[in-house]
Amino acid sequence: MMLAWRQFKKRKVAICPTSSTNYLITDGIYRLTRNPMYLGIVTMLGGIAVFFGTLPFYAVTIVYFVLMDRWFCLYEEEKLVVTFGREYASYRSIVRRWL
Repeated sequence: MMLAWRQFKKRKVAICPTSSTNYLITDGIYRLTRNPMYLGIVTMLGGIAVFFGTLPFYAVTIVYFVLMDRWFCLYEEEKLVVTFGREYASYRSIVRRWL
């Protein structure tokens, strides 16, 4: 998650998903996953769930993952297709959304 954040800062790309995007990052951690920041949060939530071992923590992890996968990622991917066209489509065909 922090590797992705550093790549955004280095290239002066806005982290906010609703901001306009001027650079498509496909190197570094983005060679392994298209959503390293969301994956990092899911991993942290999963770790907290394992640590506490109670159903609500597991539920939050699952709900967060589903929301990211079915809503936020789709929104961002549509925006990237419009902005970068074939370049993003090619990247998306090579790198998986999660892992």
